[in-house]
Amino acid sequence: MFGLFSQKPQWNVSSIPDLNGRVAIVTGGNTGLGFVSCRELARKGARVYMLSRTESRALAAIEKIKKELGPEIDPKVEYIHFDLQRLKTGQEAAEEFMKRETRLDIIINNAGIMATPYELGPDGIEGQACNGTGHFALTVPLLPLLKQTAALPDSHVRIVNLSSFGYNFARFGTPDFSSLEGLNQKSWSTWGRYGMSKLSNILFTNELQKRLDQDGIYCVSVHPGFVGTELARGPLQSWPFLAPFVRIAGIFSLTPEEGALTQLYAATSLEVEEKNLKAGLLFPIAKPTAKAALAEDKNGKLGIQFWDLCEALVKQKA
Repeated sequence: MFGLFSQKPQWNVSSIPDLNGRVAIVTGGNTGLGFVSCRELARKGARVYMLSRTESRALAAIEKIKKELGPEIDPKVEYIHFDLQRLKTGQEAAEEFMKRETRLDIIINNAGIMATPYELGPDGIEGQACNGTGHFALTVPLLPLLKQTAALPDSHVRIVNLSSFGYNFARFGTPDFSSLEGLNQKSWSTWGRYGMSKLSNILFTNELQKRLDQDGIYCVSVHPGFVGTELARGPLQSWPFLAPFVRIAGIFSLTPEEGALTQLYAATSLEVEEKNLKAGLLFPIAKPTAKAALAEDKNGKLGIQFWDLCEALVKQKA
């Protein structure tokens, strides 16, 4: 269900094509899936921007990547500050990136939290809901540069949004993205709010694809599987008594190296275009998977609600 019983991958990091000359952004890149994604993109020659909240942790992670890959590869990884819970930093990070680069080939919106206790962030947005709103604030200002890059010869521009099987938890209530009050529903359980945030990641992918379809950009949602990362901190904050169970579950979880494969596939594999995975949802490892009706959002109502709300919040808060 969560990727516990995924088959051995037929696609692995050695399948990543040469990325020399390409430029990538990975949010939450200092640990877990984001760290592996930064390292493997850099290993293949991409210039990678690690967007993280805490500079000291990001710089330490960059040094670790450089040490692991060594001078023979000379990985090009840089840091830009980005706090998922502060919409203004999304715009600032985009502006800083565009000062440094004239192209952008890959965005992996990887950062996120899971099952944390109810708390409003600095912008008055529920913490887990920022999994969606924060990435909107970062990605949308970069769309002109993504389009510009997609117009270049031999370009393969991708936007990858990390979702989760947990988006299905949103089906146990009535998702409402029409207002901040709807986004911040306190009546939802911890897992229900997580499901809402992961549903918003898929809806964002859907809406991005509609707007970018004629530009040759592929937007993909990813469920990485049940992976042993720091994401477990959220449930432990909500229910400390779960600690023994989390440790046991860790025995059966995917490693970060395995968990990152699906997002790396979405970001780099030419099969994404060959299989026409526009607005697709991938489960581990790199398997196209049908979306539930709520996430398919055929009439586009929820996706438009989310987009319009994010636009209004960014204008107000950032």
